[in-house]
Amino acid sequence: RQVDPGNTGRVGPTEAALFLKKSGLPDVTLGKIWDLADPDGKGFLDKRGFYVALRLVACAQSGQDVSLSSLNLTIPPPKFKDTSSPSLSTSSVSSEPHWAVRPEEKGKFDGIFESLAPVSGLLSGDKVKPVLTNSKLPLDVLGKVWDLSDIDKDGHLDRDEFAVAMHLVYRALEKEPVPSVLPSSLIPPNKRKKSLVGSLPGMVPMLPASPPPPKDSLRSTPSHGSMNSLNSAGSLSPKHSLKSHSVNWVVPVTDRGRYDDIFLKTDLDVDGFVSGMEVKDIFMHSGLPQNLLAHIWALADTRQMGKLTREQFALAMHFIQQKVSKGMDPPQALTPDMIPPSERGTPVPLSSSVGSGSEFTGIKELDDISQEIAQLQREKYTLEQDIRETEEAIRHKSSEVQEMQNDLDRETCSLQELEAQKQEAQERLEEMDQQKAKLEDMLNDVRIKCNEESQMISSLQNQIHSQETDLHSQEEELSRAKADLNQLQLEESQLEQSLTAGKFQLETIIKSLKATQDEINQARSKLSQIQDSQQEMTKSIEQYNSNLNGTHGGNMTNLADMSEGFHDRENGGFGAMHVEVYI
Repeated sequence: RQVDPGNTGRVGPTEAALFLKKSGLPDVTLGKIWDLADPDGKGFLDKRGFYVALRLVACAQSGQDVSLSSLNLTIPPPKFKDTSSPSLSTSSVSSEPHWAVRPEEKGKFDGIFESLAPVSGLLSGDKVKPVLTNSKLPLDVLGKVWDLSDIDKDGHLDRDEFAVAMHLVYRALEKEPVPSVLPSSLIPPNKRKKSLVGSLPGMVPMLPASPPPPKDSLRSTPSHGSMNSLNSAGSLSPKHSLKSHSVNWVVPVTDRGRYDDIFLKTDLDVDGFVSGMEVKDIFMHSGLPQNLLAHIWALADTRQMGKLTREQFALAMHFIQQKVSKGMDPPQALTPDMIPPSERGTPVPLSSSVGSGSEFTGIKELDDISQEIAQLQREKYTLEQDIRETEEAIRHKSSEVQEMQNDLDRETCSLQELEAQKQEAQERLEEMDQQKAKLEDMLNDVRIKCNEESQMISSLQNQIHSQETDLHSQEEELSRAKADLNQLQLEESQLEQSLTAGKFQLETIIKSLKATQDEINQARSKLSQIQDSQQEMTKSIEQYNSNLNGTHGGNMTNLADMSEGFHDRENGGFGAMHVEVYI
């Protein structure tokens, strides 16, 4: 619920890493846990994978192997530094974690412990040194191993502390980093009450870590040789490393980190020392005279080795800084608070003054060659002693051979499993290559289609542009047609008005025509009557003429009757018409 607040059912790598780092386990172990919890390489953890990761964290914290075979072991729940985690961080002190040193390891380490001839159940650094250096680990790593394993800080290792030291060495050989603070699971059960003082599980008191000694410190045994080489050169014993933090030193703590960074950048060959050639530019950049720089070099080179360790370099830089910023001259000889903390357990020869005749040029170190030859001879003698001690330790390691063979067998099985996993990964890689080729082909097809679509789109855009041009032209024609239509509609309106007036006039004309037609019909009727009367009159006239012309004095009575009849017809048929008859 904490790492998956959205209830998606999966935990991403970032969220899982931030949460699992609270367990305090090394990154290498957490990477192995992730691979086991996510065997399919999905890149996230589901609920089951997250459960497997938590179980594996608990296995690692309990000193068990981080493998799927350890999931069914009965172990305490995982513990996280964050109190908001679902761990049992609030559990009582009685639920102490198991000791990380497994019983079979403890038996092997006890055999080595007895072979080193402990005195009163304790081994000094002189006796432990051959065993630890035989691991070929860097001396700074071995120094941290000694500091962590010497839990009671008495300068010796008892049986359990020796087992812790060997456990850390073996883990370091497996590429696991040495922790800066001893985990609670590595503290021997009989020492937990003393070291934890009732603290909760997972809370271990901070122990001061010794400064990383140079790689060649075991070979740099001083001529006085009163102390063994393990303690004289920034050894594995914490007596000197504790002093470097508890005793005042003239070099301020705030400046040491800066000087250490400069030292690491200057130590080009990474041998734990800086030569005059390596620091020449840095010293000369201060602008101080060469004779003064030579004097500062002589003060810092407390063992007259012609090289400076990290602390000696910091002391020299402090003297230069004091002179440049405050004008304070370096002393003629080192006071006790100026001696590097890691060198205070052995007598330090006093440095020579300015008049020693050594000129700091950065390239004239021929005078130091003889000292280095003598130093190499002393180193050879020390190495011969180390070889003899190592051979003696080898004779006592015969009991380890079988165990190492078993370890080798287990490693062989693991190697075979890794080979199988490698083969499977190779096959998956080939499948992914095939899928990649298919996807590339599909991508090419998609690109071709995209090009075709782009061409089609360009063609369509051209068509659209042409159609837009035609449409614009048609719109102009439509506008002109609309104007013509408006003109025609206006003319139509005028014509309609003219037609209405014409219709009115036509109706008036029709009415007049109809009246005229009636008059014409009446006139025709009268004309017909007149014609009929005319015909009758003609007949009458002819008859009259006939009567007149036939008798010449005939019967006047008939003529008078004819005149009366004509007069009657004139009055009845013609009304007011008067016909003049010429006889």
